[in-house]
Amino acid sequence: MKNQKANELIDKILKEIEKNSVNAETLIPMFKELRDMAKSEEDPLITRSLRLVYEHLENNNGWEFQTLEDSEEVEENLSYLVSLYAKSENKYNRDEIREIANNMTNS
Repeated sequence: MKNQKANELIDKILKEIEKNSVNAETLIPMFKELRDMAKSEEDPLITRSLRLVYEHLENNNGWEFQTLEDSEEVEENLSYLVSLYAKSENKYNRDEIREIANNMTNS
């Protein structure tokens, strides 16, 4: 993301996942705040993806979606997706975010 505060929030989310695993109660408000920042950047892909993430957390009270083919670690899968947001201007990251969002929609 382009916004410095958004990237700081991404770092905060990654540290939260690393420290406390996937705590939906803590992470959902953070993802909603990050989504508002994506909306202000007028980035519909990131906005949609973040909405899907926090809706998944709300509905499952955790993260049960696999983003990495070779990882069973819940934290690693969510952290990977969040790390893509930090450099969301990169074409390859955007392609991967889009693919993950589409998979989330279809699951």
